[in-house]
Amino acid sequence: MIGLDWTGVEVACLRVATLHGVDEFAHKIGCAPRSVRLWESKGLRAQLNPASKRLLEDEYRKLDSAQCQRFEAALSRVGRLPTAASSPEAIQVIPMQNHRVDMFSALDSVRAVVDQTLSKCTITSSRVELLDERVADRVLSYTAMPPAMALTSIAPDLLEVQAVAAERQPAAIQARLSEATAVLGLLTADALMKLGEIERANYWFGTARMAADDTPNRRLRARVRAQHAMLPYYYGDTEKTVALAQAAQAILPDTACDETALAAAAEARALARLGDEYGAEQALNKAQRLTDALENNTSDEAFRFNTKRLLLYTSGTLTYMGRTARARRVQDEALQLYRPTSVIIDPALIHLDAAVGHAMDGSADDGCQLAAGVLDDLPTEHRTRIVITRASDVLDALPAGCRQLPSAGTLRELVCAETAT
Repeated sequence: MIGLDWTGVEVACLRVATLHGVDEFAHKIGCAPRSVRLWESKGLRAQLNPASKRLLEDEYRKLDSAQCQRFEAALSRVGRLPTAASSPEAIQVIPMQNHRVDMFSALDSVRAVVDQTLSKCTITSSRVELLDERVADRVLSYTAMPPAMALTSIAPDLLEVQAVAAERQPAAIQARLSEATAVLGLLTADALMKLGEIERANYWFGTARMAADDTPNRRLRARVRAQHAMLPYYYGDTEKTVALAQAAQAILPDTACDETALAAAAEARALARLGDEYGAEQALNKAQRLTDALENNTSDEAFRFNTKRLLLYTSGTLTYMGRTARARRVQDEALQLYRPTSVIIDPALIHLDAAVGHAMDGSADDGCQLAAGVLDDLPTEHRTRIVITRASDVLDALPAGCRQLPSAGTLRELVCAETAT
């Protein structure tokens, strides 16, 4: 034992000394982040079990001299360490029974520091509202922007939100900052996904999930998982898509909202691609019920789910179920709804679903020509990896005897040329 009576105050001081956030610190000492948050929130009232105290003492013994100084300084500020202490052996907690007056004085000091911390705020409510408005603008304009341009516009907002969130803010403001971080992180991940930066996108989806899970907003938590499900669908791990889509729905069971409707539709499309027709049909029916229960809207802003977006997912689901005639009717309806909008990627993906359907049902020339036309017609800044990947899926769907057709060769050359750039 090193003489410390570990409470939430000492835990907070040790974490500050190591310059870690709650999650990093918890991982470092080998316990759950929830435990660290609970200890720190209870302060002197926190009752740690012997095993937890041993973990903290083990971490304390690893401190270097600079970390020790920070730890002792933090303890001194809250009245838990005499200022003369300069080594681990000197750290003592003042016994209540022997020094009641000193202990009460120390508690007064703790209260003063806690009050100061709780009242500390480096951002005004007006600035938070301004940040919220900027995030909302990013969401509104995102679907019409080329992904590279979207990343350029999002980055300054991310940096500003992070700079403010790095300082201790009141809980309500901190939650709003975490929401902003989650939304901006999600847009960043989606743009990286479209550009084919798969690993970076995956990391950013993880960041968005951590930020969302740091808020009480269950819809946001579900949204992050539902959106994340798109990455493995387009880039090869369809079973993971199903898992993420189901996890999103589990957060809000039997709740009709954009997030659950999207997750059910994503699950249906993935199950169809895996060959589970019954499961795909069930999930698609659920997506339809949830979408029918939503407020009727035609918004093109990111994260909103409506009829035309459902038709996009239905198009892929029916195509991989082999119901290409029904899929074509859905695709025609979807393209009609998308026609008056400024969204570019969704209609391209619908056309490529149709091209896959042609390839699957024996119309190889039609499928290859349609896919090549999609690539030719797309503006350069929108001709991203996600579109090229879907064009490659057309080639993969061709029967073996059709892969040497001139139209297949033309499409293959286009795909290879775009992949090389």
